[in-house]
Amino acid sequence: MATTVGLFGTLGAVGGASAADLVEVNVGVRNDAGRSAAKRAAAEVKREFAFDALTIRVAPAAAANLENNPNVRYVEENGTMEAFEQTTPYGVDITEADLAIDDGDTGAGVDVAVIDTGIDAQHETLQANLGEGWAAVDAACTTNCGGGGPGGGGGNDIDECLADWDDDNDHGTHCAGTAAAADDGTGVLGVAPEATLHAVKVLACDGSGSFDDIAAGIEWSADQGHDVQSMSLGADTESSVVADALGYAADRGVVMVAAAGNSGPCTDCVGFPARDDRVIAVSATDESDALADFSSTGPEVDIAAPGVDTLSTVPRDEYAEFSGTSMACPHVSGAAAQVIADGTTERDAVRTALLDAAEDVGLDESEQGSGRLNVADALGGDDGGNAAPEIDDLAVSEVETDDGDAEFDASWAVSDADADLDAVELTLVDDTAGATEDTASESVSGDAASGTTRLVAAGDDGSGNGYTVELVATDTEGASATDTATVTETEDGGDGGDGETPPAVDEFVVTDDSNPNWSRHAVEWAVSDADGDLATVTSEQLTDGGSVADAVSSGASGGSASGVDDLESRRTSVTEIRLTVVDDAGNETVETRSV
Repeated sequence: MATTVGLFGTLGAVGGASAADLVEVNVGVRNDAGRSAAKRAAAEVKREFAFDALTIRVAPAAAANLENNPNVRYVEENGTMEAFEQTTPYGVDITEADLAIDDGDTGAGVDVAVIDTGIDAQHETLQANLGEGWAAVDAACTTNCGGGGPGGGGGNDIDECLADWDDDNDHGTHCAGTAAAADDGTGVLGVAPEATLHAVKVLACDGSGSFDDIAAGIEWSADQGHDVQSMSLGADTESSVVADALGYAADRGVVMVAAAGNSGPCTDCVGFPARDDRVIAVSATDESDALADFSSTGPEVDIAAPGVDTLSTVPRDEYAEFSGTSMACPHVSGAAAQVIADGTTERDAVRTALLDAAEDVGLDESEQGSGRLNVADALGGDDGGNAAPEIDDLAVSEVETDDGDAEFDASWAVSDADADLDAVELTLVDDTAGATEDTASESVSGDAASGTTRLVAAGDDGSGNGYTVELVATDTEGASATDTATVTETEDGGDGGDGETPPAVDEFVVTDDSNPNWSRHAVEWAVSDADGDLATVTSEQLTDGGSVADAVSSGASGGSASGVDDLESRRTSVTEIRLTVVDDAGNETVETRSV
């Protein structure tokens, strides 16, 4: 009994304080004696580690005694750490780039060249997105550049240059972070967090660069096939060599974005290259959508974006707020990457998408251009996650009849990722007369449907007319997809005008493997001919204007043939794939697929 009382008495002496008075400490021990001393002092042992330490709850006085025990290495308060949470800068929020990112738009696969002072080669939230870089002037390390901030203020005196295009000024890294800082839970979030960044260092540590260096950077980037060039730089005077470089890049389909300049308040003072009509000129606004007092303005301003106290990356693994049209420019560059990744690749179309979606914030046109940038609207807005239906197959074949009508069977297959298919509508048009001959509607539901629908051109007695069948698939939210297929009527319901049956397309499947730089399609086909005299099969990519971007032609013979054609064209807006099969008698059958 005495032992029991003594035991509790010892605990009471050491831990006599109330539970609220106990402290939680980590104790590092030198040996078993130290571990035993910590346990004796503890009111509660919370955790023992495999290494020489344990966590205990203990009275403050007992903790102090442990600190003086020679068998104890340390006694520390059991503090806390917090995750370094990612911050969404207000510019990403106000332009609704965060909504686009939440909807799955990240700019993946698009190359953005930051033509500037370089990019930090090791920044925690940029490194994953860094691609190949280039320098017209090598980065300077621990030089006497002057220090003291971005742009013309002097260099940052980084201790070690990790690449010749490393950022020795801060300015380029700040712009890069706004355009494409990764969505990785650290630091800040960029407008296009999966775009690939390319440092094109044309400005020295003091923030200045010669015309020829800047022109060389534009040229190098264009030669690499970059999609977007972000230029937070400029001058009051124009440069012919830089203008030539802009034309060189424009001819290669590069979307160019530049800061309007910081000459404000002023009128008609947009700097160069922003005022070049091949470049998207960006003015600066603040968190309230007011014009920044430093922003240059004029008729050349195309769009406005946040540029006051914008938070972004600076070397090394640091973050800072800068102001300037330089900070507004990469918001638009990142948005251009988003639009390109979304499938709009032609440079003028990208510009149109950005300007058409810009939000009027009540400024003069010379101040905001088309309005303040809205990334989500440039991508079509947030439709609540509803995906449009897809048309997986559409093929049309003539039905042989002797009733004086031209009849066709349209076989089709549709699908919808949201499983909310609603209807399939088909229309038969006589291409010669330009008249609608027949329509039909099929109710569908779920995530996939297929069928064959009979369409009739009444009273057509075999004149050899061409017909087009249009299929429109809609879902319950009103989203739709359209495709067409063509067919030529044979004489007398199956006998060609020269006494031979034209060939038939039995299978025509297009697989789209395009990216922002290339339009790539695999065309899987199977054809047949009742007369056994197949001649050629040709697959073609057609642009929006109807021109042929690429074509593959294969010889064929006998009554049937099949194959796969690979089509590709660089930086073209392909809208249709056309398949043409011809027999030895010159009869041909043509079908198209929208892409």
